[in-house]
Amino acid sequence: MKTPHVLAISSFAVHGTASLKTFTTILGERILPVPSLMLNGLTNMALVKKLDVPFTELLQSSFELAANRELELILYIGYLGKAEQVDVIMAMINTYRHIIKTIIVDPVCGDHGRAYVPADVIARWPVLINLAHLVFPNLTEIKILTGHEPDDNQPNTFYIEAFRKQYPNAQLVITSIKTGDDKTGIQYYKGDECYNYWHNVLPKNYGGTGDAFLATFILNHFYNAVNLDEALKAAADQTYQLIKNSINSNSNDLVLSTIKPLYPQS
Repeated sequence: MKTPHVLAISSFAVHGTASLKTFTTILGERILPVPSLMLNGLTNMALVKKLDVPFTELLQSSFELAANRELELILYIGYLGKAEQVDVIMAMINTYRHIIKTIIVDPVCGDHGRAYVPADVIARWPVLINLAHLVFPNLTEIKILTGHEPDDNQPNTFYIEAFRKQYPNAQLVITSIKTGDDKTGIQYYKGDECYNYWHNVLPKNYGGTGDAFLATFILNHFYNAVNLDEALKAAADQTYQLIKNSINSNSNDLVLSTIKPLYPQS
């Protein structure tokens, strides 16, 4: 069986630890990074500038080369720079579907009760979500993608059920979901069954923790042959430890050098 590569579409920021920098650090030679947007730093930093990339040419030629090399691909789609990039991605999926093993979508559009990408990008996410095998939104994104305001305050189950009805084909993993008792974690669905996995809330947030969680999940599940449930739990544990280590290091950025690899049990 061929070992797949991860063709990862997302932003790349020079300063900070997030998006494609995080994926490349964790996945190493397994990743084929295609930036949708270049930034000099994370968007919560001062003096941030966004720069366009030749996205169409880069993505198309990356797929062409993957097909020429007879690679199998895990297609990961994260932060998008422009709404029209969805059409480009769709065209590549339609052309190269025979080499795409799995489609993973992180519909980046908001967090902490606010949207932070343009409305035209948000409007195009449903097209990609409906093609995904696995989708990893946070609760704010679930609200946005079901037509609700990001700071609405209905019970979580109201938005989650609306999302599952609107996007029935993708397996749903909700990231960074909180309970009322100072717990945070993931919630995921297998058919009609809902599973939760919680940690205590830590005193500091870091940009890029969601990227670290997803990259570590991909590493555990697709490369270390850990089953999906355990790979999700392990990725949550490893990301939680990364945050703790970064806090203990008094770092302003997420410190990825402390990540511990997970190997399958014999």
